Amino acid sequence: MPKYNVSIEIEYRSYHEDEIEAEDETEAVDIAESNFYNDEYHDELRMNMETQDEHYDANKIIERVKCPVCNQVYYEDNQNDDPISVGYELVKEHYEKGYSINKEKEDE
Repeated sequence: MPKYNVSIEIEYRSYHEDEIEAEDETEAVDIAESNFYNDEYHDELRMNMETQDEHYDANKIIERVKCPVCNQVYYEDNQNDDPISVGYELVKEHYEKGYSINKEKEDE
């Protein structure tokens, strides 16, 4: 079964009111902002959360393998008669069996 990389983007909107004791409006806003960044409103904001927009995007993950002999990169393909697909299956089978290629230094 093929695999897909799915990106999920969700935009939320939430509304919450809080009674804050402060010297003036600026200080009240600063305290509210500090409370928000310290997660003091987390539960209230989650309870009042509404989804504004959502976007999903899926991209097929195409597996690739590199031949240990010729260094050719083969990509997974569903067409069995395609040389790229045949090469992919052969190299994948090679790795799945745990085989490796040992290159020895030639004597000069």
